[in-house]
Amino acid sequence: MRSRKTLFVALLAAFMIVGTAVIAIAHSTASGNRVVDAPNKVEIETTGDSVRWILPGPRELDPAIFGTPGAEKGLDLLPLAKRADTPNGYFFSMNGTTPAPTPFSDKSMDITGEAKIEAKDVTAVSGPTTKDEVDAEFEFTSPAGDEYKLVVKKALPEVDHENFGGVGINALQHGATGIGTPLMPQLMSYVAFWGAGRLWVNGVEQTDTRFVHFMLSQRVRTDVNADGSGYELAFNDEVDADGPWQAHLILPPVALRNGGPVMDVPVPTGFILPNGAEQPFMHIMFDSVKVDG
Repeated sequence: MRSRKTLFVALLAAFMIVGTAVIAIAHSTASGNRVVDAPNKVEIETTGDSVRWILPGPRELDPAIFGTPGAEKGLDLLPLAKRADTPNGYFFSMNGTTPAPTPFSDKSMDITGEAKIEAKDVTAVSGPTTKDEVDAEFEFTSPAGDEYKLVVKKALPEVDHENFGGVGINALQHGATGIGTPLMPQLMSYVAFWGAGRLWVNGVEQTDTRFVHFMLSQRVRTDVNADGSGYELAFNDEVDADGPWQAHLILPPVALRNGGPVMDVPVPTGFILPNGAEQPFMHIMFDSVKVDG
């Protein structure tokens, strides 16, 4: 059984693995992908239907990004040491998995929640200052019924990869782009922000300001089955460019103190996993989204 520290360090590594930053912005329709008018101010609201809490678990490695045995790819994105060691090699059945739990598993549970986001994209690339703006509020529960409120009022002008000044509109992310973790498939992010948020847990405001990432993207997860199964995370060639939008809210175990990030500071979720550890991150998915912009 992994210790709590080992678990959240492994999860943090899954968030922070990035390659060389490559700016991949698309402000026009391509290959049937929708875009929102840009640059401008975008308003997003979720209706509260179909909200999912992502649980820790391994992530299968997409051969399109990471290659196959004898023809490996993406070693700068995910070194061999971070790929699963299985009896048949780290690409088990041609689809290897990460050796440790990640925030990008196929495991999820139904919760309740809603969100309102306003984002303004002015600054094009990351740097020491930004004119981008974020005004967002999220309220949701854990699978155990704990209640959370998250308020984001500040866009972060730069992180450890290109972040478009804090707010990006119509940008390719993840996969092999070098923008965000390669454990997510490459996707068109219609609206994304990286911000500083204040978190309340069961009505109590937490001490730390939290690092927050949000995306409104192409559909990257399957539908939920009647028995609660499904909701599997896609590979690159499975991303649904024409399906309903999905919104992602991610809080990794990173606090913001004195203007900078502090690693290995778990999110106080209060949600206890079957191994007795407290889940140290939040990854919330909203499947019913309205956009004005």
